[in-house]
Amino acid sequence: MRFMGRNFFCTVFVILGGAVGYSFIRTTLKAGASMKFHPNSYAALENFEDLFVGDPSDIEKNMSDLLEQAHSLENKSIYLQILSQIALAQAMQNKFEVAHKTLDTAQAELIPEYKLARVRIVLERGRVFHQSDNIDKALLLFKESYELSEKEGFDFHTVNAAHMIAIVVKNSDEKIQWNNRAVDLAQKTQDTRAHAWLGALYNNLAQNYIEAERYSEAFSAFETCKKYAEARNESIVVRGAQWGIGRALRSLGRLNEALEIQHALLKDYAEIAQKEELPVEMLVVGRGMVYEELAEIYSVITKNYATLAYQDLSKNRWCRKLMSERIAKMKKLQK
Repeated sequence: MRFMGRNFFCTVFVILGGAVGYSFIRTTLKAGASMKFHPNSYAALENFEDLFVGDPSDIEKNMSDLLEQAHSLENKSIYLQILSQIALAQAMQNKFEVAHKTLDTAQAELIPEYKLARVRIVLERGRVFHQSDNIDKALLLFKESYELSEKEGFDFHTVNAAHMIAIVVKNSDEKIQWNNRAVDLAQKTQDTRAHAWLGALYNNLAQNYIEAERYSEAFSAFETCKKYAEARNESIVVRGAQWGIGRALRSLGRLNEALEIQHALLKDYAEIAQKEELPVEMLVVGRGMVYEELAEIYSVITKNYATLAYQDLSKNRWCRKLMSERIAKMKKLQK
């Protein structure tokens, strides 16, 4: 899997129409993907997160190139934060033991003054456990990171931790509660970086409503996500929200509207494929989700018409005699 920067959140999970994988991954198709720093420049250290670009193995290498210079600084906070992101890249390659050792190295040099580094180390430790399917340990660490960052006023990272908690808790009501908490902070904070979480959070919240079968609220949340993304010209997020609106409409019984949305998206993906505007791996996932939703919609339509056909044909004794197999098929299609 290839990641292309951190200018907005969750391209993959928005395409998938849910909190699939890691919604902390910030991706973009903009200039950030080509940003380069000389490894010995101070700018590289100050902007090390802009090096979270490309394949996870590339991210690991590029950030590792900064470690010697970062460690030479008297204040080791940036060095420890870089280690936390290296561990994240290692976990994304399923190198879980290596990732834990990297975090152990960072943990060993933590001192009380390095509060932001501590928040990030704890959070990434949680992500390593999450990626390796140790959900209970992950949740404890996400909550610890949330409490630490909230106490220190690190709003961006507080939102980050809250949204990870929302992903791993099992109960839909808890998911909704944590995502609403994250949305509230992202909307109110003076940290403009935290505002960028909103598109992902609106989408996650909408998915929580879908899981809870609260389809009207899901529809509203997807609409909010769409408006937010349109205002920022984030076309990938817009398409994900449109897919979600169609998904909610299907469960609300508004099948014709749902069909119209999914067919429009299918047309969009045909144009995107022709113009090669998306990487193939992203295109097939987005388009595949549209195909799946169309199948679901047509399945409902099929059941509805099968029910009507069965009701009429089964009432007529000549139809029952001459069309018994066809009537039986209509009965079966209702299920």
